[in-house]
Amino acid sequence: MRMLCGLLKPSSGEARVAGFDIYTETEKVKQRIGYMSQKFSLYEDLTVKENIRFYAGIYGLSNQDIREKTAALLQRLGMEKEAGMLVSALPLGWKQKLSFSIAVIHDPSIVFLDEPTGGVDPITRRQFWDLIYESAARGVTIFVTTHYMDEAEYCNRISIMVDGKIKALDTLRRLKSNSAQTR
Repeated sequence: MRMLCGLLKPSSGEARVAGFDIYTETEKVKQRIGYMSQKFSLYEDLTVKENIRFYAGIYGLSNQDIREKTAALLQRLGMEKEAGMLVSALPLGWKQKLSFSIAVIHDPSIVFLDEPTGGVDPITRRQFWDLIYESAARGVTIFVTTHYMDEAEYCNRISIMVDGKIKALDTLRRLKSNSAQTR
């Protein structure tokens, strides 16, 4: 995933993300993607609103867009009252939903999510997937890594990797069908 995001140089092979070569056009790749790491990536000593504004600025949004998107994001997440609260005081599930929302604040064409729901309760997991579906409905490609097979079932295509190599790649229905045939 870090290679696809332009954060690590690949040792071999070819790949394009959002139409750009990950070897030669890493900055263009970075401009068109969102990324939510497995480890919590928001600044705990900043408020909710400060985190939103900080990342929106990094993504290059104008001041007016930052104001508008901050207000819309806070409303969509139901966090208007928590806007001035330090992120460190938020429950994990809220942090995860906020982190995802910030990863898509600049309207990327693809967003990479590295085990986004690890450690959150079942209700928050469901809410998180609702946010993913909303983004997908707007045309954003969502690339998710997960250890939860029930989450993999939400996806259009599934890739199973073993020791860094893809061992299976297909729709859930075809993977299940192939699995049943090989038994």
